[in-house]
Amino acid sequence: MSARAILALLKLRKVQQEQAKGELAAANAVLRRERQRAARVRHELGETHLSDETMAAWTAGVARRSALVVDLDNARALTLRAEAGVDEKQAAWLRARRAERGLERIVERHELAQEQAAAAADQKALDDRTVAEFAARARRRAELEGGR
Repeated sequence: MSARAILALLKLRKVQQEQAKGELAAANAVLRRERQRAARVRHELGETHLSDETMAAWTAGVARRSALVVDLDNARALTLRAEAGVDEKQAAWLRARRAERGLERIVERHELAQEQAAAAADQKALDDRTVAEFAARARRRAELEGGR
C-alpha cells in the first residue's frame, strides 16, 4: 500500500472516529436528559421509594385510566354520531308526520262534506215531508170546506 493510500485511509478513519464521537456525545446527552427526567419524576412522587410491585400497580392504574380516557373519547364520538342520527330521524319523522297530517285534513274535509250533504238531504226530505203534510191538510180542509 502506498503512503498516499495509507494517509487517505487514516483520514477516513479519523472522520469515522469523529462521527462516532459525536454520536456518543448525543447518546450521552439523551441519557443525561432521561436521568434528569427520572429524577424529576421521583422528586414529584415525593421521593418515596416504589417497589417493583408498587410500581407495577401504579403503572396498571395509569394504564387503566388511560384506557378509560380513550373509552370516554370513543363514547363522546359515538354520542355525537347518535345525536346526529336522532336529528336526522326526527327530521324525517316530522316530514312524514306533515304528509300524514295533510292527508288527514283532506279526509276530515271529505267526511265533513259528506256529513253536510247527508244533513242537507235529511233537511230536504224533512222539508218535503212537511210541505207534503201541509199540502195534504190544506186539501183535506179544502175538501171539507168545499163539501159543506
